[in-house]
Amino acid sequence: MVCPSCRKDNIQGAFTCEECGTDLAGLDLPEAKPHRGLRGHILQDPVRQAGPLKPLVAASTATIWDAIRIMREGRHGSVLIIDREHGDRLSGIFTERDVLTRVWGSGLDINTTPVSRVMTPDPMTLSEDGSIAHAIHLMAMRGFRHVPILRDGRPVGFVSVRGVLKFIAEQVLADE
Repeated sequence: MVCPSCRKDNIQGAFTCEECGTDLAGLDLPEAKPHRGLRGHILQDPVRQAGPLKPLVAASTATIWDAIRIMREGRHGSVLIIDREHGDRLSGIFTERDVLTRVWGSGLDINTTPVSRVMTPDPMTLSEDGSIAHAIHLMAMRGFRHVPILRDGRPVGFVSVRGVLKFIAEQVLADE
């Protein structure tokens, strides 16, 4: 059975995708009805339809201060950290939460310490074709507020709680 979120081929009858954890229960039943309305949009629409935001990026060698400045100027709560030595591949994410839990009161010099020391390495990500349901699942179960969207290992955007809520609101209004 092919996962609708990440396209991984799972064994027939699997309840969850081995790759991304998407609920597969009932998807292979012949009597399953197509989902309509908001539920259908959430389960079937890709995250690229939820208006992913352009990513704010910083090199892994940037200082903590540089990353905070990028977030402030970009008016977003996260910055995606890329590895310039490996073709701008995503290496981590640095968020407002990291500032509060890993930087504040730590004694680190934010002007000289590389952001790679306090970022969340190898964050969970989505592809542009990943479902909105998968994004909601990651946000709800893992407590994420921002999920990077990758194409060929490179960040092309991110989906946020605010973006998902806006998408849901628009779909509810559209279905009236």
